[in-house]
Amino acid sequence: MLKKGMSKSILMTALITGNVIWGGTAVYAEEGLQQFNLDQMVVTATRTMKELQEVPSSVSVVTSQDIEERNINSVPEALQTLPGVYMSQAAQGGIQIRGFSSSDILVLLDGLPMNTTFNNGMEWEMVPVENITRIEVVRGAGSSLYGGRAVGAVVNIITKDNPKQKGANVNAVVSYGSNNTWKKALYADARVNKKLSFGVGYENRKSDGYRGYYYTGSASKGSGGIKPDHELPQLSNGKYVLGGRGEKVWENENISATVKYDFDEDKSLKYTFIHTESEYRYKNPWTTIYKDGKPVFSGSVDVGDGKIVKPGISSYLGYDGRKESNLHTLSYNDNKNKFSTNFGYLDMKSNGYSSPKSPTSVDWNGTGSDSFYPGKTYNFDVQKAWEKVGRHSILVGGSFKQESFDQKRKYLTNWHDHNSLDTSLGKNGIYENHEGKARNIALFVQDEYQISDPLTMYLGIRYDYYKKYDGRSRFYDAKSGALKDDAKHDSGSYNEISPKVAFDFKADDQTNYYISYGHSFNPPPFSNIYRYEQNVRANPDLDPETSNTFEIGVKKKLSQRTNLGVSLYQVKTDDKIIYTTHYKPGTTTADYKKYENYGTEKRRGVEFTVDHKFDDNWGTYFNYAWQQGKVKQNAIAGTNLKEVNSADYGIPKHLLHAGVNYNKDKFNAILDCQYVSARQAPDDVTGEYGAEDAYFIVNTAFNYEIAKGTILQFGINNLFDKEFYASEATSGRTYNVSLRYSF
Repeated sequence: MLKKGMSKSILMTALITGNVIWGGTAVYAEEGLQQFNLDQMVVTATRTMKELQEVPSSVSVVTSQDIEERNINSVPEALQTLPGVYMSQAAQGGIQIRGFSSSDILVLLDGLPMNTTFNNGMEWEMVPVENITRIEVVRGAGSSLYGGRAVGAVVNIITKDNPKQKGANVNAVVSYGSNNTWKKALYADARVNKKLSFGVGYENRKSDGYRGYYYTGSASKGSGGIKPDHELPQLSNGKYVLGGRGEKVWENENISATVKYDFDEDKSLKYTFIHTESEYRYKNPWTTIYKDGKPVFSGSVDVGDGKIVKPGISSYLGYDGRKESNLHTLSYNDNKNKFSTNFGYLDMKSNGYSSPKSPTSVDWNGTGSDSFYPGKTYNFDVQKAWEKVGRHSILVGGSFKQESFDQKRKYLTNWHDHNSLDTSLGKNGIYENHEGKARNIALFVQDEYQISDPLTMYLGIRYDYYKKYDGRSRFYDAKSGALKDDAKHDSGSYNEISPKVAFDFKADDQTNYYISYGHSFNPPPFSNIYRYEQNVRANPDLDPETSNTFEIGVKKKLSQRTNLGVSLYQVKTDDKIIYTTHYKPGTTTADYKKYENYGTEKRRGVEFTVDHKFDDNWGTYFNYAWQQGKVKQNAIAGTNLKEVNSADYGIPKHLLHAGVNYNKDKFNAILDCQYVSARQAPDDVTGEYGAEDAYFIVNTAFNYEIAKGTILQFGINNLFDKEFYASEATSGRTYNVSLRYSF
């Protein structure tokens, strides 16, 4: 449950923010808080360069300066203050946009898709944050231009380009903070001559983490267990808190390089390479069970009333995760002729986690198993635009995408060492192997038609042909390594047509109204299509989830210093994919499980945002989102599916973000506030482990240029040390200090 005084803190911040926005004494720096600057140029919404005010979509921008001033460590951190964005405050938490998780958000890096093949999600560690020049977030349906996964939003991460002037630049940052958290980055770029330039970079982010994931267990009838020194903490659902995995230790490392050749001032060819390695593990497992002052991690524990709990050592150890990837991109741009083509190859060489097998102590370094699911993705994209063909501006393009995954489950001699394959078991250490591929070919066209001087229509349509094939699962005997089962899964395909129509009405130079309808879809991930285990069946016939989004909005310059935006939207998603248990005929005993298309979800919401600048020193922003999801599902005979018609409590109903920025000479200060309402049913208990509490937190950052090109930074997250749960425990107040240097 939230601490006393939270409502008072919210009230005080709301009053302060309201005073700043609606006529207080604060003023604004030109450089800061640019997420809703209507004069900005954006490219993602229409795949052509447009002024943000004229785009018929809800769009936000995060700049490299925002990332530097806030000393941001990940893309989710960079996005968390934007309208309609919720970032989980748990360790390495992900994001939602309009209630959609990253599996329903298309993430692009320099225009190329980055969502993984295994589960459609995004591995944010792959993006080196100090190499970002800007992030454009376009909310709503984007499949008419970008195809699958562009349901809740399109997030386009644009990396920094090489210098235009001859010479070299070097940028470095060293940051240290609470929980032994480090960020070290070094980037250098140079222009050799008028045509050739290059850049290289290195970035390392790591932390010892904090206690966040707890271990809980249920009691059963029994006797004879040890009687602990103290009563065990108990949750409202009856489970006991038995301890935890300890601190979540993580490290991300990126190495990048770019080479760019400018044929002339309009034509260029650019190659980019990014190598990423990341890992996480848990250390210092702890227990709430003590007998005669000594910690207990296993056995039977008497909790009274004729009941016992039986903790297991494995649950105190958690997982050991590792990821490794190589990204190659090659882009050709002809700005004069509005032509571009991009090729990308993402090789997820390693992605997965290991777990212990039959550990005998919490210091276990013995045997274990590894679930390893690398994947490869090839992308090719081409587009050509013709501007002002009469009253029309036409965009035509196409794309080819092929992705695959190759999951192996392996025996390890040391569960902390992913390379310690136990070749004496299974087939050279492998006991399961799952494979599959998919191919997508698409064509798209968009017509920007100026019906009259104030009214512009955007009409777009995309055709996608998606094929799933080469699905296969093999199982090997643990002792002999002989093939026990070789299941080949049927191929499947579908066609998807994604239209979008939008109107932008320019009432005057300060005011634009827009209305839009868009169809979008999300292909089922490989983990849903080809997952095949003892009691799980593959389903290559699984259809994509499809969504229809309606949106209306207004963007207005209230003055030269004040921008306002309001949007209202509704999304209906059909063919929701649900993990379904099928019973044996005439019983309620599980027979098998399968991912299937059942259910519908409706989302609706309102987003309001305003930013204001007064003079060259002070500025502020404020945004609020109200959002709601409702799930409907019919009962299916012979399965565990029941009649459902209820709210989606995983979506926070209220999101509020507010910030104040102060710039004066060499000094800059930022205050960010955010309120997130509970993400759980109203009759659930808050304030304990497993809850999704409401919370209000304040973050600050201070920057001072101590010498030319040298900036000292200091930041505090969760300034008032609010204690709350985001399913897991959250970290409380943290500090960081940084030094930035450039020449």
